[in-house]
Amino acid sequence: MSEQPQDTTASEAGPGVLAAAEMALGKTLLLQAATVLEEHVESAALSLIRQALAIRQNPGAQELAELTDSLLTHCASLAVGVQTISTEQRPTRGAGALRDWAQLQADGPGDGPFGPWSYARQLALVARSMLQAIHEHRGAALERAAYIGRPSLPPLAPNSR
Repeated sequence: MSEQPQDTTASEAGPGVLAAAEMALGKTLLLQAATVLEEHVESAALSLIRQALAIRQNPGAQELAELTDSLLTHCASLAVGVQTISTEQRPTRGAGALRDWAQLQADGPGDGPFGPWSYARQLALVARSMLQAIHEHRGAALERAAYIGRPSLPPLAPNSR
């Protein structure tokens, strides 16, 4: 009579195998959660940017203050995202947006009745540029990752295998 292979439980497989499986699963789940969070934050930022750029008349002081505060928060988080891209790979749009962001932080809103409104619009434009730079970088990374490198041979596209 032949012996049937038995399934081994995680405890029988040993702590090394279990730890490796948990680590791989944990990394996968963290990456998925991070992607969902990034998409949510980027979607919220884009919605706010569109709202700010669609304003055609000077809004009330309270509404403008809330809009500016939200835009400052999004600009700060998007700036961190653009800064994580190495300077060699950073799109020109991203470098310009970081420069404009630093200038807006240093100058603040201008004087006069349209100063705060113009400041909010400029923040929205900078946030949009940073978001587009992040998307450009991701798109370029996906294009680079789409090919399989082979020593001394041209790259192989995944769909040609």
